[in-house]
Amino acid sequence: MKTEIIYFSATGTTKAIVTAISKGLKGKVHFTDITLPDKRKDIITVDSDLVIIAIPVYGERIPHFLFDYINRLQGNGTPLAVVSVYGNMGFGISLEQFKNFAERNNFRLIAAGTFIGQHTYASKEAPVAYGRPDGQDIQQAELFAESIQKKIDSGNFTCPEIPKSMLPGFITEFPDSGTRFLVRQPRIYGTSCNSCGACVQKCPVGAIDPETLKISENKCLRCYACVKVCPKAARTARLRLPFFRTIFFHAGRKRKENHTFL
Repeated sequence: MKTEIIYFSATGTTKAIVTAISKGLKGKVHFTDITLPDKRKDIITVDSDLVIIAIPVYGERIPHFLFDYINRLQGNGTPLAVVSVYGNMGFGISLEQFKNFAERNNFRLIAAGTFIGQHTYASKEAPVAYGRPDGQDIQQAELFAESIQKKIDSGNFTCPEIPKSMLPGFITEFPDSGTRFLVRQPRIYGTSCNSCGACVQKCPVGAIDPETLKISENKCLRCYACVKVCPKAARTARLRLPFFRTIFFHAGRKRKENHTFL
């Protein structure tokens, strides 16, 4: 059995989850990381027995630039499992988007999962899903994969019941950079930046000028990849208004659990 795992992981949480998933599968597993722009130039040829697509949720949905990319994939009745990773708030309409994608592009959706990763804007003051995926999450990701494997081995390729969101479908039309109204773009504060260019290399949307290190406001996804990768901790990002942190903290205070649908 050959499995193709396609994933986007700006800050490493989705990568941790798909790595755990791979351990619960039989046969050969190949990873395709589509985080960086250069990795999304070529169309992936689907020639595996199982495809797994894992994408983090931004603004309760799959970002346009990622959904546009996976929409170029064509199955041939290929079994598909999908994973939405979100920061303890909500996975929104992402699973419904995945289901529609499978129907349009000739995939057989056989499994879906929603997994928690540390929220992009988590901090010590607002530790929303801090440290996740944790050991329990990793174990559940492996068990999810084992369940997928058992389903395939039994010859069962039925589509699971996908929960419907209460959110309106038109949120798919919101811009990918919509969070800029809540969060300031990551900026360089102080003199600790040594112009190493790590942030430029790791920006998933190519928003950072390699010469000036300035970020394009319209392109910036507010994914914090540049903040996480900076070896000097020179880049920081802040919510636009202090009371947003209070709302954010209370909205994500209760631990949410992972859910799988098979």
